[in-house]
Amino acid sequence: MISGREALGTIDQTLNDARQQVARLQTQITEASERHMQLQKAQADDYRRLARIRLGELSGNDTLRHLDQAERQVVEILSRRGGAQAELDARIAALLDARASQEAQRQQLATHLDSAVADVDKAEAATQARLDADADYRAQRERVEDAERKALHAGEKADRSEQELASKGENYRNDPLFMYLWQRHFGQTEYRASGAIRWLDSKVARLIGYADARVNFARLNEIPVRLREHADHLKGQAEVQFGQLRERDERAREADGIPRLEENVAAAQHRVDEVDAALADIEHRHQALLDERARYATGDDDYTRSAVEHLAGEFQREDLVALRQTALNTPYPEDDLVIADMQARERERQQQQASIDGLKGALTQHQQRVAELESVRIEFKRNRFDRAGSIFADGAVIPMLLREFLAGVLDSRMLWKVLSEQQRYAPRRSDPGFGSGGFGRGTVWNGGLGDLGDIIGGIGRSGLGRGGFGGGSRGGGGGGFRTGGGF
Repeated sequence: MISGREALGTIDQTLNDARQQVARLQTQITEASERHMQLQKAQADDYRRLARIRLGELSGNDTLRHLDQAERQVVEILSRRGGAQAELDARIAALLDARASQEAQRQQLATHLDSAVADVDKAEAATQARLDADADYRAQRERVEDAERKALHAGEKADRSEQELASKGENYRNDPLFMYLWQRHFGQTEYRASGAIRWLDSKVARLIGYADARVNFARLNEIPVRLREHADHLKGQAEVQFGQLRERDERAREADGIPRLEENVAAAQHRVDEVDAALADIEHRHQALLDERARYATGDDDYTRSAVEHLAGEFQREDLVALRQTALNTPYPEDDLVIADMQARERERQQQQASIDGLKGALTQHQQRVAELESVRIEFKRNRFDRAGSIFADGAVIPMLLREFLAGVLDSRMLWKVLSEQQRYAPRRSDPGFGSGGFGRGTVWNGGLGDLGDIIGGIGRSGLGRGGFGGGSRGGGGGGFRTGGGF
């Protein structure tokens, strides 16, 4: 078993490891891209060597001049690229510093929040103990339990009676002659008919035994109505008794200063939420910069594309094409050496490009995993799984799940599903089901957890709550309640 804070730390460490893997892939791509660019620049040197060998042919001096000019332009483009990349790295470093500062602040605020929650829980436990020792309070709680018991019993009887009306009344409703007389109110003061019709109706009534059947059907319809009215009356009385018990709980909490302590919790939670919002903004901007850095690493930035396109265009010039073709068609050994170097470099360039393409594919997958894990982390904190009392049943399963997620065995939805299933809230000193909290109507005993405490107070407490008649346990917390979030 580990705490929610420890589980979040494990997620953070895994996220950092995944980011480092992305950085390593980017470094490998950068090195491969730089080697690819060096090979292209070396190709310009090869053309320069050919031009010098054949100086005087094919306007050699012009060819050298064009090559030198192209190389200077490429160097200038790459120099600007280096400056832009250095500026980008500085912005990323600044955001990382800001994130570290915010994370440190959040750690302090979360500790303060946990302390504030513990203060509320301790105060509520003391108030509950005081109330439980009060004879008048116990008597009111017993009145609620008795009223709830009676209301439940009356409601069940009304339900059964309504079910009997539906089943036993079916034979009556399916008899067309009976329903004809019933709907005409035959045998009652509301019955109206002429002499001949009255005579025929009487004949039909005697034929089917309508008089006794009408009495039975009327009673069958009347009983559920009366039972439901009685059940509603008892339910109203139970609500009155429950309201008085809840009012006692609220007055006791007010007298012991618990609302003021809850205000401290709300203020502390608000500060944590503000830091989380700032961290989410930082992460959004950081991810955008990482995407930009990835474009530099893969050579998809504007500067690299411009340099590559400039060299590629230069190598397609007619005089260079002619220069290479002439070298291929002549038996000069000097030409052959240069052509052999060019061909070897071309093969290496193709190998480098294939390596870059493979690394790009791996980088895309890892970046997607990092983004998904960051979403899980945000959801983890949004559901406050890292707050006081939050625990995870099996501490060993979380690192295993994260490894399987990074390996592609689990997707983010499945990861979140298992995390939610593992999450619990440890037993508290106060009992959310104490007093008015044990009757399935929510609870005023939140233990400093706000709405979450009300959710916990309602888990497993429907109808009359624990023990059949509500009222909660008499002191001491329940154990191991679980809540979950959605993705």
